[in-house]
Amino acid sequence: MNRDTFAAVTERSVDYAHLPGQEHNPLMESTAHVDWGLVLLNSARHTLAGTDHLVTGNVAFAAPDGRPHTAPDLMVIPGAAGRDFGCYEPGPDDPLPSVCIEIVSPSNTRAQIRGRCTRLLRLGVSEVYVLDPRRESIMRVELQGDETTEASAIGVPSPGLGMTFAMVGHHLAVCCPAGRMVRPGDDPFDWLVEADQRADVAELRADTAEARAAQAEAEVAALLAEVERLRGGSTTT
Repeated sequence: MNRDTFAAVTERSVDYAHLPGQEHNPLMESTAHVDWGLVLLNSARHTLAGTDHLVTGNVAFAAPDGRPHTAPDLMVIPGAAGRDFGCYEPGPDDPLPSVCIEIVSPSNTRAQIRGRCTRLLRLGVSEVYVLDPRRESIMRVELQGDETTEASAIGVPSPGLGMTFAMVGHHLAVCCPAGRMVRPGDDPFDWLVEADQRADVAELRADTAEARAAQAEAEVAALLAEVERLRGGSTTT
C-alpha cells in the first residue's frame, strides 16, 4: 500500500478525534498507558526471545481489505522476527498477528475500544485483549457471531504471549518467566540478575567449602606427620 492509498483509506476512520492534527497518531496519552505499554513490550519480547515472533507496539496495522486499523499497543506477529515495519500490511504469505492488546486511554470510549477489537477479531487475530490501567483489569475479547464478548483474562494463560495475567493484592500484574510478577515500575529482567546473584553466592560458598576442606586436609596431614615424627623419635630413644 503506497502512501497516497494509505492516506486515502485512513480518512474513513478517525481514532484520535480529541487530538486535532493528530487524528491518526497512536499517541500514548497518559503515564499509566506508557508504563503498561513498556511492561507488556519488554515482558513479551523477553518471553518470546529466540522464537520467530516479532513483538511490537504502536505500529499501524493495515487491514488486507483496505480498511484502516488502529495501531495496537502490543502486537505479536509470528514469522516476522527481525523485520521492521512502519505499517504492517499482511500479504498473501504474511501471517496475521496472533495477539493484539489495546490499553485503555483516558479519552477512549467503550464504543471505540469495542470497534477496534471487533475489526481485529473479524480479520482473524487469535487473541485480543483490553487492558484498563485505571480499573486494574485485563479482558479477553472474543467474537460470538456478530457480537463481541468479554471475559476476565486473570489466571488464564495466553498461548500467544506465553504469559499469564494475575492479581497481586488488588493490582494487575503479568507473570513472566521464573514466576516473577511484574507491574509498571518493575524491571521484568530483575529475575535474571537475581538468578546470577544466587549463582555467584552458590559458587562462593562452594569455593569456601573447598578451601576449608583443603585446609582441614592439610592440618590432618600435618598432625599425621607430627605423630610419625614423635614415633620415630621415641624409637630412637
